[in-house]
Amino acid sequence: TLDDVTELASAQRVLAWGEMARQVAHEIKNPLTPIRLGVQHLRRAWRDGRGDFGSILDTNVTRILDEIDHLDEIARAFSRYGSAPAERQPGEPTDVSAVARDVWELERMGEGSVVWRLTIDGEEVTSSAGDTAIIALARTDELREVLLNLLENARLAEATEVHLDVSRAADRVRLTVRDNGVGMPAELLPQIFQPHFSTRTSGSGLGLAISRRLLEGWGGSISVSSDVGVGTVLTVALLPA
Repeated sequence: TLDDVTELASAQRVLAWGEMARQVAHEIKNPLTPIRLGVQHLRRAWRDGRGDFGSILDTNVTRILDEIDHLDEIARAFSRYGSAPAERQPGEPTDVSAVARDVWELERMGEGSVVWRLTIDGEEVTSSAGDTAIIALARTDELREVLLNLLENARLAEATEVHLDVSRAADRVRLTVRDNGVGMPAELLPQIFQPHFSTRTSGSGLGLAISRRLLEGWGGSISVSSDVGVGTVLTVALLPA
């Protein structure tokens, strides 16, 4: 018995192209976040007549140019995005505390009333400079994108306080993002790491799915707990290097 599967194959190709388009949009969105935050910081510093505006301008222009380079890298690297898992770059020793400081500092520069807190090894961090190094298996740029995605999700969940905590145990390094946003009902939690699932009509639904794939590729994991009206906790666990 022979079946004509031409239409089925065509439909599968259309779905694959749709998936690729959503992934491209998601990857481009990550560098746009620090660009937006940097521009907002510049505008606020200019309006406030800051005496150190020259230094602020130089810092933010450098960061924005770095993100433009990142966008260029995404454009060039996306052809490799569909490679088999065995071909993807493995985790390497990465200072996750430095990545956490960088992302925390980025979010603090943005507009809005959210209070961004960072603790490393139980100590409250007050500046982006620090000597504490916590090394785990990851990749700097991709871990930065994962954390940016988690913090932006917290902000978009109407949180007024977001706490990023970096801690280490004998067998894991943990990065925990805790917010006091709107939270999610228990029945939705098993779905949030699935592609195309989003609690927002404007969301691509790929952020957490891609984050989990990256983390699992390094031998790590991500878990979630949430209560409606209380907030959400996302925990990333990485292997120590």
